[in-house]
Amino acid sequence: MSFLLEGFLQDLKIEEQNLKDFLDDYRSLNKAIGSSEKDYDQILTGYGTQELKFTIGFLTNILKNIQKKGYQVIDSVFDSIEHSGNFDLSVFFGNRIIERFSSDQQEDLLIRIYTLRRVLNALLILDDRINYLKYLIYFTDQVRVFYQNFSAFIKENYRNATDFYQFMYIYALKIHSDEEKALGYLIKGYNLKKFMIEEEILSYPEENNIFQIINIVGSYLQIEDSFLSLILDIDDYIKEFVRQIKDLKEYSLKKPSVLTPYLQNPFKKYINQFLTNIYILGFEQEYKEVVNTLPDVVSKDHRLIIKINEILLKENFKEKKLKEIKKEIEIAFNNFSIEKKESVLYVFYNAYISVFKENKDEIKKLKDEIKNNIKKLKNPVSLNVPLFRIMNILGEKEKALNLANETKQKALITGKKFLANAVNDYIQLEF
Repeated sequence: MSFLLEGFLQDLKIEEQNLKDFLDDYRSLNKAIGSSEKDYDQILTGYGTQELKFTIGFLTNILKNIQKKGYQVIDSVFDSIEHSGNFDLSVFFGNRIIERFSSDQQEDLLIRIYTLRRVLNALLILDDRINYLKYLIYFTDQVRVFYQNFSAFIKENYRNATDFYQFMYIYALKIHSDEEKALGYLIKGYNLKKFMIEEEILSYPEENNIFQIINIVGSYLQIEDSFLSLILDIDDYIKEFVRQIKDLKEYSLKKPSVLTPYLQNPFKKYINQFLTNIYILGFEQEYKEVVNTLPDVVSKDHRLIIKINEILLKENFKEKKLKEIKKEIEIAFNNFSIEKKESVLYVFYNAYISVFKENKDEIKKLKDEIKNNIKKLKNPVSLNVPLFRIMNILGEKEKALNLANETKQKALITGKKFLANAVNDYIQLEF
């Protein structure tokens, strides 16, 4: 038995009971606030006759296809179900598949495990936390049973282990709100996948650790003041990311389609966030290597954010260049989502205030502009940061401090710890 799989088995036994205990407490809390559990088996009751006939016919064909071809068609089945974006239906169909293939035989166990993976992903998208916990407990039980009965199936057991740690990472981060524990799960999953790549259990570079590394670096930034961050060598993960991106690019010369997922959302968005993070951390060389290797992955909003930071931190004639880039931002905004506008404006306004803080006329004009954009963008909490900085510069210290503390609380409630830390920094530096 691999020591990695032995550790996985021990974690399974411990976490299965922990999850059950947590679910009981979580259910009690939700009942106390009048929240009920969603029953996905009732979703067809609202369907019309024709829609109901089509859905039942589709389900019948799916079950026949799985019966004929086994667990290997599960992912393509759910791709078809989710094509229209109806993730509730994924859970309903998942339940029917689990009911139909319910034996302890190897094939049925794998069908259930593959199905549970997709149901958990659907529940994550639906943000249904109680049902996510319920199905995670079931998934944990099924992968434990599979390992105990079919330990010789190394590849499947390793894959089950990496998925278990990924699902536990999501649970720890989104439901349990334990960022250090979440990072621990990420690292365990990363090490398992790294071992699988090294042992050629997985076909590298099509299978890689790129997104595990993105999550590890993001988590590191959230807990950079903790003990765990002190013993984590983030440099190695970032260098490994650059190596894997280069290997993927080289492999794409033989198989161009391998890059497609990385150049489309949501993966493209994650990579751009990672690039922002490593730039902030000071890994400029690694940043440039990724951008030069995959220029098509870099979004317009990301380029603007980096350009603003470079003006602020490195260039001369900052006042002139910030005014010039403002025109560029206004043009780009014609094709930007609200989320992208908010992230660019947050960086731009804070840079502008740092450069023009002695110019009261510019600061007064900027205050009105920020207020207008807060209304247009439906009150994004991040834009309160440049607003309270301006209020403080203009002598409204008490109001500014109240807004800063309010912003910090909203950021913490919504899980934006990085923003909350930024508010803390500005309070210490400027008030």
